[in-house]
Formats: sequence, structure tokens, C-alpha cells
Amino acid sequence: MVSDLKNHGKSGLTALLVAMICVVASLGATKIARADAVSVPSPELAVHIADATLVGRGVLKIYWANVYILSHYIKDTDNDGKPDAVILHYDYLRDVPKYATIDASRDEFIRYPHITDEKLAAWMDYLDKALTDMKTDDQAIIVRQADGSIHFYMENAQPVIITDAEFSQVFLDIWLGAETSYPTLRKQLLALN
Repeated sequence: MVSDLKNHGKSGLTALLVAMICVVASLGATKIARADAVSVPSPELAVHIADATLVGRGVLKIYWANVYILSHYIKDTDNDGKPDAVILHYDYLRDVPKYATIDASRDEFIRYPHITDEKLAAWMDYLDKALTDMKTDDQAIIVRQADGSIHFYMENAQPVIITDAEFSQVFLDIWLGAETSYPTLRKQLLALN
């Protein structure tokens, strides 16, 4: 590297300094991704995790990028050992457009052995209605109720409830299922470490 700087003189040094400034600036622009640094949900969202038990928490990483902190909660209101609700809380560390989330979900759904073209079309329609563009520091909560319905709560958007129990289970399995594409995150969410 030193010989490269000698060969390129001031222009090489200038390029190195510009590159270093860009790296520092990009680090400052992204929220620090620590699993214990989850933001406090807005009052509209916090109500859905009140009285819930935190099972585990981790950071979704795609290549080099930290996308969101994901927390897994359960509610067992009748203390029978079966969750009455499974809750995923998303704390976004960067902007994520709606289409990117839908595309990634489609990729996961087609791995499901019982998917048909009709189911896939319906499930994509559900997500189109339920999801929004997410910005850094935005939060979302998704709740799967014991009856199989799944409730999507996004900041600054109306809640969306989907009553398709198969869809709701497969959607949660993206993170919590044994065949997940994110086994490290799954272990963190299920406290299997």
C-alpha cells in the first residue's frame, strides 16, 4: 500500500482519504446494530407486546448489511404452556422498500413444499396490502394469534388482519421454522444458543 502511494503520489493519498471518509460516513449513517439496543416501540405498537415474554432477539444481516433487530415474544395468557400469541417486533436499522420485503418473502414462500400458484398469488396479495416502505428507526409488529390469524401493525399505517392460518404459519417460519434460510438468527430468536 505504501509503494502504491509513492507511485501515485498525492492523487493516491487523496483517493485513500476520500475512501476512508466514505467508510466513516456510512458507518455513522447506519444505526448501531446491537441486539440489546432495540428502540422503545411507539405507544400504538407497544400495546401488542405488553405482558408478553421475550424469548429471543437477533439482528437480520443480509451480506454486510444489518437490516433490522428482530425480537420474538410469546403471550400465554391462560398459562397452559401453549402460546396464545407469537409476536415478532422489527426495529429497522436501514431503509427497506416494500417491494424488497415482498420479493424476499416470495423467495421464501416458493421453498415451501405445499405452495401452489394460487396460494403464492394470494399470499403476495396479502403482503401487498399488509406491508409498507420502512425507514431507518421505523418499527413493525406482527402477531400470530392462536386462531391462526396474523395481524400486521406498521407505524403510521392501518392494521391489516389476515385469517389464512397456513399463510400465517409459513410467514412466521421464515424466521422461526426449522428450514429457515437464517439459522443463526433463528437460534437467537428461540434462545437456542
